[in-house]
Amino acid sequence: MLHINPTKTNSWKKLLIHFNKIKDLNIIDFFKNDKNRFNRFSYFLNKNILIDFSKNILNNKTIKLFLKLLNEINFNYYLLSIIEGRKLNFTENKFVTNFLLRDVNNFFINNKYIKCKNLLTEKKFIDNNLSKIKLFTKNILRGKWLSFSKKKIINIVNIGIGGSDLGVRTIIKSLNLYKKKNINMFFVSNIDVEDIYNVLNKISPENTLFIICSKSFTTQETILNFNISRKWILDYYKNNILSLNNHFIIVTSNYLKAKEYNLNDNNIFIVSNWVGGRYSFCTPFGLAISLFIGFKNFKKLLLGAHSIDKHFFFNDFNKNIPILLAIISIWYNNFFKFNNELILVYNEKLSLFPLYLQQLFMESNGKNIDYNNNLINDYNTSQVLFGGLGTISQHSFFQLLHQGTHIIPCDFIIECCYSNNIYNSYYKLLSNLISQSQSLAFGSNILNNKNLFINHNKFIGNRPNNVLLIKKINPYNIGSLIALYEYKVFTQGVIWNICSFDQYGVELGKKMSNLIYPLIKKNNLDINKKYNFFLDSSTINLIKNFKKFNNNNNK
Repeated sequence: MLHINPTKTNSWKKLLIHFNKIKDLNIIDFFKNDKNRFNRFSYFLNKNILIDFSKNILNNKTIKLFLKLLNEINFNYYLLSIIEGRKLNFTENKFVTNFLLRDVNNFFINNKYIKCKNLLTEKKFIDNNLSKIKLFTKNILRGKWLSFSKKKIINIVNIGIGGSDLGVRTIIKSLNLYKKKNINMFFVSNIDVEDIYNVLNKISPENTLFIICSKSFTTQETILNFNISRKWILDYYKNNILSLNNHFIIVTSNYLKAKEYNLNDNNIFIVSNWVGGRYSFCTPFGLAISLFIGFKNFKKLLLGAHSIDKHFFFNDFNKNIPILLAIISIWYNNFFKFNNELILVYNEKLSLFPLYLQQLFMESNGKNIDYNNNLINDYNTSQVLFGGLGTISQHSFFQLLHQGTHIIPCDFIIECCYSNNIYNSYYKLLSNLISQSQSLAFGSNILNNKNLFINHNKFIGNRPNNVLLIKKINPYNIGSLIALYEYKVFTQGVIWNICSFDQYGVELGKKMSNLIYPLIKKNNLDINKKYNFFLDSSTINLIKNFKKFNNNNNK
């Protein structure tokens, strides 16, 4: 039997019994009773990433019961479905085969794991795309692809939004040390035109390339910014349409729509329709990454993600890091009712990573309809995920983490290889992370100062957290880190019996915007006119007052 409500399984019922026995235990007692707890509840991933999940309110039985749950819901079926080409994204009738994007050395094909002809065809298409990215990157970096003014391209502007922007932006921020000389990277995503004009004011048309990223090529924010940048180039070159081919690349799944803009086929990169935006950094949507760090490093990024593909598909569940992280989150979300989760990064270069994970988690698993098309009303799906940057967050919202009435499980992430340790700054950074992880878990119980135990100065602890130590932030390890969280999201979605790969909630706002836009454009809003959607008093008056404020400002 497939697509099972997890709360109806025997394993879930046993987990509830186990939860009632363990819920009042304290993390510090786990450590006092087991001197080897760290060794039992930590794993090295590729010898480059250490995941310490020992500071959690769980024991071996907790994990064993969850592993029985995975067997009961037939988790292996979902793993095989990916490789065998079943369309797990059933609402949109699409593959979920992200591992193909990273299989640059044909591991899955050479070992005959892939048998589906459609996937073999897809793999050839992916390989052709990779070759095209490689050639284009070489031509830009070696000065073979020039502007219409015959100048070398030094400014790259990536125009997209959501999955066409945030993943790429996050990776480029994290890999700034690998930046190619004479390449400047800019990003535009906001429909507020200040965003694009802030970029255009810093660059020259003579040495700028725009990469327009939109899967459907109908995304209003991206198309608006594309039109502005297109006009900017055409104005500079006196409306010479031929100039566009030197200054624009389109990445999309909608070839016919892209061709309406008079670009050559060499300027259009096609992405398979089954690739979700938040999973797309390995496709031509990651072209800006390749231009920024070079194709060799881009390939290392793919290989890092590929290492997690192999880890996830072929490791036993009890040693499978994405699975273990997923069940820990479900343990807190669905049993303890801790409905928030926090990502804390302690390196400036990782500052955008929590924002990327927000999209990955909440767009994927923020669902209230299950695989069987039933409304979910007896358990929670995705946690509310947020995050922040290291010591800055400590001076912001850590008060709530330590003494608030909400308990929020955390992931602490830090790089261990430092490039600058002036005044022992990096040692201080690491000491902050370790001390926060320790203090949240154990509270003030770890100190022997009895004067601390005044109510306002008391820290109960028992706040669960994981620590991820990354040997070095490099392309390979960033690829691994992202894929690790991708598969955590996938595992959670399977357990919750939801489709993690559509995002209809995102689409509703876009549809409503298209209906409301003409009303805002009208000089007068006739509230007596019948519209083809519900027009409430709040919407009517917000539009009216917007017009009133706008008219007053323009006088």
